[in-house]
Amino acid sequence: MSEAFFRNKSFRDNPVFWLMFLLPGAAVAASFATLAIALSDADRALPASYHWEGEGLDRDFARASRAAALGLRGSLELRDGECVLKLARVDSQRLRLLLTHSNDAALDRQVLLKRAAGDDYRAPCADAAPGRWRLALEDEAGGWSLRQRVNGSLTHVELVARDPGGGA
Repeated sequence: MSEAFFRNKSFRDNPVFWLMFLLPGAAVAASFATLAIALSDADRALPASYHWEGEGLDRDFARASRAAALGLRGSLELRDGECVLKLARVDSQRLRLLLTHSNDAALDRQVLLKRAAGDDYRAPCADAAPGRWRLALEDEAGGWSLRQRVNGSLTHVELVARDPGGGA
């Protein structure tokens, strides 16, 4: 190219010139911004007892699988200030029922159900407002656990044990 081209056509007036330098420059600036964010807001380190949490999850899965293997099925009714559970194939005299509301922790409750007669378990408990609930029913010894989600009313709920691994 001739010297006249460079004198008449300045690089500063050429948009390709600016793109050639600004695009890589923006990438470099963005990488430094990402580095600054990563250094200031890094994920916290896992606690030293993290492996215990994993073992707890394994125990929960094993208890749910045990309930499915036992074929536990039943029904729960909340009526007139009482929780009434009908659950066959269980030897326990007492069962623990945990009712957890998805939006309002103030509505959560734990109920200790006692065998009344045959397959019936009963305990006093307040009525529950309709909503999204998680129910966890387990034996006193911690050998099995039946968990279920309920959307709506808890006046009558059919409970079915399911294998978390997809087996039952």
